[in-house]
Amino acid sequence: MPAPDFNALIGPLGPFERPPVIAAAVSGGSDSLALGLLLADWVAARGGRLHVLSVDHGLRPEARAEAESVARRFDGVPHCAAVMLSWTGPKPATGLQQAARAARYDLLTSWCRARGVLHLALGHTSDDQAETVAMRRAHGSTELGLAAMPAIQQLEGVRLLRPLLGCRREALRAFLRERGETWLEDPSNEAPRFERVRQRRAVAESGAVPVLIDEAERFGRARDAEDRAVARLLIAAATLHPEAFVTLERAAWQAAEDGLRRAALRRLLMAVGGRAYPPAPAAVEALTERATLARSGIVGTLAGCVLAIRRGRIELCREAGDIRDRPKVAPGWSGLWDHRFLLSVADGAPSGDLDIRPLGAEGQRQAARNFGLSLKRHPVPAPARAALPALWQREQVLAQPHLGLGSGLAARPAPRHSATTCGFTVAVRPPHTIYSSFLG
Repeated sequence: MPAPDFNALIGPLGPFERPPVIAAAVSGGSDSLALGLLLADWVAARGGRLHVLSVDHGLRPEARAEAESVARRFDGVPHCAAVMLSWTGPKPATGLQQAARAARYDLLTSWCRARGVLHLALGHTSDDQAETVAMRRAHGSTELGLAAMPAIQQLEGVRLLRPLLGCRREALRAFLRERGETWLEDPSNEAPRFERVRQRRAVAESGAVPVLIDEAERFGRARDAEDRAVARLLIAAATLHPEAFVTLERAAWQAAEDGLRRAALRRLLMAVGGRAYPPAPAAVEALTERATLARSGIVGTLAGCVLAIRRGRIELCREAGDIRDRPKVAPGWSGLWDHRFLLSVADGAPSGDLDIRPLGAEGQRQAARNFGLSLKRHPVPAPARAALPALWQREQVLAQPHLGLGSGLAARPAPRHSATTCGFTVAVRPPHTIYSSFLG
């Protein structure tokens, strides 16, 4: 069987650097191995670089040897480098597959962020789409959920790419056989205690895979159309600020139809609040209506965000009281914070009893008293200021980079979700072209 036309599969997921630099998650199973081989040929033809990442979850005795075999398979391949990552620490007694998935994504995206690799390719196929649709349908998912996995998805500053969503698993295995390749079989993929395995078997036995694939594509097209409409509304109405809050011009907002306003607010809530899943549709609908009708003041809270009307504009900010991320740090530390920022503490920062926590009300009082910051009619609203990350030493604020307070802490946006899911979002608002990394 001829190799898949990988140019046609990956081309729509660009643009890419010249030469391209891409990471790929390769477990050694048939789907990810095919992805790795196809990508290796693709980057080599363009003088690029492929980083093959394998993960040892530490759940089976054989897992480390399997991850090492993936590294060996790609070691020495032109334009490739292989890396093995490990999930260490205690494992949960329940929800093991979900926890392993979360740990895997954290390891993969953390590696990419640390090395400035923007693109992370995943080996999901159309068979995986069918299983996802079946699982979500069983859980009563909305049409948005039935669109299943997008081909492009931003996750905390990394673009997840799924170029094989249009390929069936058996076609990829035929491609591997033609090349004389063998692949690994993870026994957990046959364990009926896992819901996905049960759904995989049920879908295969029913012969419903083509129907479910069509369903995912149909709902996916509807999601894409909605998301492009959301992007157009945000270009017209929204300003996304580097301090991780959003302002909406009410005239453009109110000119949009109700369903589009709800869709836009749902995406903004996820981008600002950083929750893993969207809020309930009924709650979004109620908040959208209040935001449309209210005149001024706090309108409501939802999904870790606070929505207010100020100076005739709608403001959506992170709710400081909802933030639980307060890591102990030291000079040289770096990491994600509150699913919104990638932070780094300078090597020359003071040592001892340092942590990162929201600036809050007390931090703002210290900013005015110790740093001379004027808060009257400040362009960053008080709720957004309160939710900004600050470097504290015991009860004293040392630094807050967005407000220009002190030194020793650097921050750049790394939201869990972008405000849209249609790839790079570039807003053109004459006479300037605006690109916001917070937008996606």
